[in-house]
Amino acid sequence: MKLNKTFTLLIFLLSGLSSVKAQSTETYLFPITPGTKSYLAGTMGELRSSHFHAGIDIKTGGQEGLPVYATKRGYISRINISSSGYGNALYMLHPDGNTSVYAHLRDFDPRIEKYVKEAQYQQKTFEIELFPEPYEFAFKKGDEIAKSGNTGGSTGPHLHFEIRDEQQRVLNPLHYGFDEVKDNIAPIAQKLAIRPVGINARVEQRFQRKDFALTRNGRNYYIKDTISAYGKVGIELLGHDKLDGAANKNGISTIEVLVNGELYHTQNIDVMSFSLMRHILVHYPYDIKLKEGSSFHKLYVDKGNKLNFYESKNNDGYLHIEAHKTYNILVKMYDPYGNMSELAFNIKGEKPALTVNDRIDFQLERISYEIDKNILKVFTEVNCAEDEIPELSLYINDSIKTLHPQYFLDKVAVFLWDMNQGIPSSALSCEKGVNFPINERVIPLQKQTIIAENFSVDFQEYSLFDTIFTSTNYEIRTQDSLEIFSIEPISEPLKSNIHINLMPQFSHYNKEHTHVYQTDDAGNFSFVGGSWNNETINFSTRSLGEFTLLTDSIPPTITIREARYSFIIKDELSGIDSYSASLNGQWILLKYEPKLNLIWIEWPDDLKTKSGDFNLTLKDKAGNQSIYTSKF
Repeated sequence: MKLNKTFTLLIFLLSGLSSVKAQSTETYLFPITPGTKSYLAGTMGELRSSHFHAGIDIKTGGQEGLPVYATKRGYISRINISSSGYGNALYMLHPDGNTSVYAHLRDFDPRIEKYVKEAQYQQKTFEIELFPEPYEFAFKKGDEIAKSGNTGGSTGPHLHFEIRDEQQRVLNPLHYGFDEVKDNIAPIAQKLAIRPVGINARVEQRFQRKDFALTRNGRNYYIKDTISAYGKVGIELLGHDKLDGAANKNGISTIEVLVNGELYHTQNIDVMSFSLMRHILVHYPYDIKLKEGSSFHKLYVDKGNKLNFYESKNNDGYLHIEAHKTYNILVKMYDPYGNMSELAFNIKGEKPALTVNDRIDFQLERISYEIDKNILKVFTEVNCAEDEIPELSLYINDSIKTLHPQYFLDKVAVFLWDMNQGIPSSALSCEKGVNFPINERVIPLQKQTIIAENFSVDFQEYSLFDTIFTSTNYEIRTQDSLEIFSIEPISEPLKSNIHINLMPQFSHYNKEHTHVYQTDDAGNFSFVGGSWNNETINFSTRSLGEFTLLTDSIPPTITIREARYSFIIKDELSGIDSYSASLNGQWILLKYEPKLNLIWIEWPDDLKTKSGDFNLTLKDKAGNQSIYTSKF
């Protein structure tokens, strides 16, 4: 029987493999409401916090349960059930080697539903990944394979749809001729920024990233005033695209930069590898994302960025601005439908100047600093001798470096120091001093350990995109008596895990229920975890910041819903970790929807009775447990 099914499937699939030409010309069917105008909530390449958006999100009018169709002949090669991410998802392999993906589904084809439930009961798990045989679930183009839904990480009902190639790289579905989606709107530019790179670079005579407002003229944009710059600088663009009939701000797939009429840099987000998704953290300016929430496109290739959809004529897209030269910049933005908009501006090269006021008059007595990657910026407002330009003494190990101001901002002198030349411990200017809590220079592609007060940090070979200069601190916070272990700079992203070992000074912790949490400026706590080893606790993380220890000894709650066989489950601190149920000692499948804090029973098909002793066990991430028992 199995052999016959396999032979039938081979005939079914090979009919679509007559020639390479036939593969390339065979069309794909729009997977939901084909032939009807559709609207998108998301497009390929949108900048999300930790990844690029893959594929397209097709709106379903706020409804669930719309038929989802096979975009092309093929068979279901993978099934994934998860309470996060793609939720209920189907992967269909096609004769041309591509795979189509359908995610956030509510239900599958009844045969697939039965297959999945049997596997869930066999493996005693709700979340499951399955790889059916090719002969098991073969479909023709246009066959219904599922119903649309809102499962997993979805924030509203829609169908997430992808097309992947043989290497499982994501392709842009909007290049496959779907007439259901209409787009006559050109990409929209919102803001432009220029960032100086290197100690000698300037933007408007300052070593500081600067935003520039845009003036709109139809579908095009320009900056009125000529921008002054010098040295190595990078262009950053904030913008989005829109489609007909939808208010959603979608991604811009293609951007070109022309300098004096010649193509200088291009990004074309049409093919993406999942293995490089985290490199989005160096595609957009991470520091600005944290500070403002805005996701600019860097129109240059930053250090550590291995994404392969850029082409640069020179210098990875960075501009090298020379004095007395003018650069005519044109940024072209395209969407997949060929709509194009332009942003034009001019940069004039001007050497750095010491912009001193007519009279130097420092009113405030203070000294402060900022760190911008490897550049230390020190600001002084001090009372020195009249008409004297202040100097800054940097203390580096056993030596003293004397610096002169690079420029003045009103009555503030600005000093710059490249910390690749040495890490200073303190600075002094006009008898006013400041200490720098910078520990070490940490370099990518090598292991390195930082020993701090009451904790240590292990950087792995691939933890970093770029060199960072770390500072660490331990304190007992006065308002809540929490031990705070911090490692900065939080403005620098991590590529992969670092390992941290905390040596808490308090002895009152209940180790069974005490774990590491990350905290932010708003006072929020997010569970990290960790493992105790005698009096220390170690954990891994992919973000720098502040960490503390919290004890969660409160079990999660279980509330019975009016609808029988369903429950509301909640945990206020560490979060839900696991759940299980049984009837008369027999394992029972529970489905889970975290967005609704809801679990419900999915009875086995061969169950003879729904009566008896029911047991529901719920655990949180801190090891607390709640048990609900009832007579059904």
